[in-house]
Amino acid sequence: MSNDCHYLHSHSGIEKKLMFPKNIVLVDNKYKDLFVSCKTSKMMYNGIEYLKVPILSFVYKGGVFKPFEK
Repeated sequence: MSNDCHYLHSHSGIEKKLMFPKNIVLVDNKYKDLFVSCKTSKMMYNGIEYLKVPILSFVYKGGVFKPFEK
């Protein structure tokens, strides 16, 4: 989780490392309420819970792509 970042953002560093499909974005679990209308799934990585969301929903909500690896 990126504690210093207080806006909807991806963790593209983790996505790249884990070879995510291009249609899925990894976001902090604290943003789960933004995505109740779409299919999501939880994921643990290094003891932190993240949320996998469809990239189109992420963009629609104004998400920013960041190369975070934590």
